[in-house]
Amino acid sequence: MSPLPISAATRESLTELRNLLLAQHKLLLDRERGSYEKTNGPIGGPGAFLSLVMGNPHFAWLKQISTLVVEIDEALAQRSTAGQVEAEALVTQARDIMRPREHGTDFQQRYHEGIQESPDIVILQCKIEQLLGI
Repeated sequence: MSPLPISAATRESLTELRNLLLAQHKLLLDRERGSYEKTNGPIGGPGAFLSLVMGNPHFAWLKQISTLVVEIDEALAQRSTAGQVEAEALVTQARDIMRPREHGTDFQQRYHEGIQESPDIVILQCKIEQLLGI
């Protein structure tokens, strides 16, 4: 028995969620780059920055968002075997991850700090919360 396919409404919501998460990741990444450069000096270019993002502990907390975006992309891919259950699990995972908390996980604490510092991050967080119903 094959799984119930992802509904059109869920597919649309996941696509919107993916786009919001990607935009939020970019804002947070830019913020972290600024923080890193204040301490360590300018980063030498796109290749050096990518190496830092991939391997430096300063940026490691952002992998939760990028991993979630990749998982959504995989679920929405044409050749994916993901069904409605897997899609709903991704939404649940996003609800858990995207809750900034002053006293939460490392990600939630750092995300909370970002929200305190950037109106753009706040605006996207509001859109994410509205989409996720949190």
